[in-house]
Amino acid sequence: MNGVDRDGWPERTFFITASTSRDAGTTDIYRDQIVSVESTANYCISPDDFLPMLFNPYRNLTVIGLIVACALVFGAERMQHSSWAENYGANPISIVPAFQEIIHGHWSISAAKALSRLVSALFLHADVEHIGFNMVFLWAFGYLTSQVLGQWRMLIVYFICGVCGNILQVWFNADLDVSIIGASGAICGLEGVYLGLAVQWRLPFAEVWPLAYPVPPMQIGAFAIIGFVGDMVLLANHDQRIAYGAHLGGLLSGVVIAAVVTSIYPTMDAYQRAAK
Repeated sequence: MNGVDRDGWPERTFFITASTSRDAGTTDIYRDQIVSVESTANYCISPDDFLPMLFNPYRNLTVIGLIVACALVFGAERMQHSSWAENYGANPISIVPAFQEIIHGHWSISAAKALSRLVSALFLHADVEHIGFNMVFLWAFGYLTSQVLGQWRMLIVYFICGVCGNILQVWFNADLDVSIIGASGAICGLEGVYLGLAVQWRLPFAEVWPLAYPVPPMQIGAFAIIGFVGDMVLLANHDQRIAYGAHLGGLLSGVVIAAVVTSIYPTMDAYQRAAK
């Protein structure tokens, strides 16, 4: 890869094969450019490739903003040597009564504050390992989803899926006095959206750090399927160490969003034309 073109899409350099055999390579459709790629093993993302991805503000502003926000919250929490989960995590003991209050038509500031925990919990993480893994997956799937839907729509999807995931986790554990924290539900939602879009639309090959080379979209979508199976195992074993409800709620809400989008716009081209 040599740089970025005027539209912000990475320029690509490939090993071209003259063979016309379908077995000689794969056909990669990327920004209306069709090239025959002898082997994706000949293509690796280098620092020169990654920097244009990172410093393209139009493409990545919201993803970088989310990562920075989570990192700042995590750093501030550690500097105070305290846990913010008790006051800002999605605690069922606080959220369930707020839901019941609103369902019965009683709106109050205290209920709104309790429900705001469904959002604030997305910025809290337990330790370095927790935030580290989450931010890597947020970067990858946030970038890929932004590439297809647009960065601001990706942000909306992120919060919708994160809130839906936390709601399902609260519903599974309505009597549990333990706060739910982490962006995992929202990230699973991005995975679910990408999986749903990959099934219905012809997406470009996934090309994002930390992938070493472009990968078919369905291979990336397989992460969502693997995560779903893993969470179902945890659910069956009643494992309380991981918020499997948040994962499942985020993933399923992401799949539903993708289903709605693809039912309105049969192809990615139709969606992008309407989005202009």
